[in-house]
Amino acid sequence: MDILAFGDPNVDLVFGVDQVPRIDQKSLGRRLGVFAGGTTANVACAAARLGARAGVYGRIGDDPEGSFLHAEFERFNVSTKHLQVVNGAKSSAAIILIDRTGEKALIYVPMAEQPWDEPLLGESLAQCRILYAMPYEMTAFRRLAQIARRQGAHVVIDVETAMVPDVDRLDSLLSLSDVVLFNESTFRTVLGRPPATDPMRQLLQKGPRAVVVTLGARGALAVTHDEVVKQPGFPARVVDTTGAGDCFNGALLAAALEGQDLPQAMRFACAAASISISAIGARSMLPDRKQIASLLQS
Repeated sequence: MDILAFGDPNVDLVFGVDQVPRIDQKSLGRRLGVFAGGTTANVACAAARLGARAGVYGRIGDDPEGSFLHAEFERFNVSTKHLQVVNGAKSSAAIILIDRTGEKALIYVPMAEQPWDEPLLGESLAQCRILYAMPYEMTAFRRLAQIARRQGAHVVIDVETAMVPDVDRLDSLLSLSDVVLFNESTFRTVLGRPPATDPMRQLLQKGPRAVVVTLGARGALAVTHDEVVKQPGFPARVVDTTGAGDCFNGALLAAALEGQDLPQAMRFACAAASISISAIGARSMLPDRKQIASLLQS
C-alpha cells in the first residue's frame, strides 16, 4: 500500500438547514441523504480515486451501517484487509448540518474505545509507505508513530483544534510527524495568529519536514525547510464543503507519491478540492484524474 488510513469510518446523516441552530433554537431542515464518511477514510478514498494504493486500519460494527461502509471502501478500491468487524457494536456515525452557504456543523458519535490488535497493526504498517492519522490520544499516537517509523513508514497527521489543548501537546505531535496538515481555523485557534511563512517555519523546528494549511476558497499554503508554496484556490460552485479538506489531503499525498514536486502537488490538490464541494456528501464528487486535468487545462 501507498497509504494506510488509521481510524474508524462513519456513516454521515446529512441535513440541510437555512441556518445552523444555536442553543434553545429550532431550525426547519430537510434530509439530504446518508453517506459514507470519516476523515481518514475519506482521505483513503480520495487518494485511491487518483491511483494511489490505499488501505484502512479501523473498525466497523456488525450492523447494516458497517456493511454499507465496507461496500463503499470496495467501491473506491480501498483495501479492507485490515478493517475489523466488531461483533455486537454499532458503527460510528455523524450528524451533519449544512447551511444555505454550503458550510457545515456536525456531531460525531464514535465507537467505544478498545485496544489495538498490535500484530495486525504492525503487519499493515509494514506494507505501507505513509501512515495517515488524526491523533487525539497522545499515548496511543506515540506508540503508533513508533511502530510506523520502525516499519519505515512516514507519519502524516491532520490536526484539529480538539487535539491540541496546549502548546506542549502540539509540540509532541510535531515531534512524532513527518508532515502536519491544518485547516486555517485550527491554525488560528491553536497558534493565535493567521497562517504565514514565519510561524509555519517555527513549527518545522519541532520535527516535521513540511507544514501545510488549507485556506478554504483562498487555496493553501505549504512550507518546508527549502520551499514556500502559496497556491490560490480555483473558482467553484459550493454545494457542500464536507470532506473538502480530506479530498485536498488525499490528492496532495497521491501527487507527492507519484513524484510531483510541491508546487505541482499543491495545484493538483487545490483543483481536486474545488471539484469535491460541488455535490452533497464527502465522497459524492471525489474527482478522478481526468476531471482534475480538465480543470487545470482550463
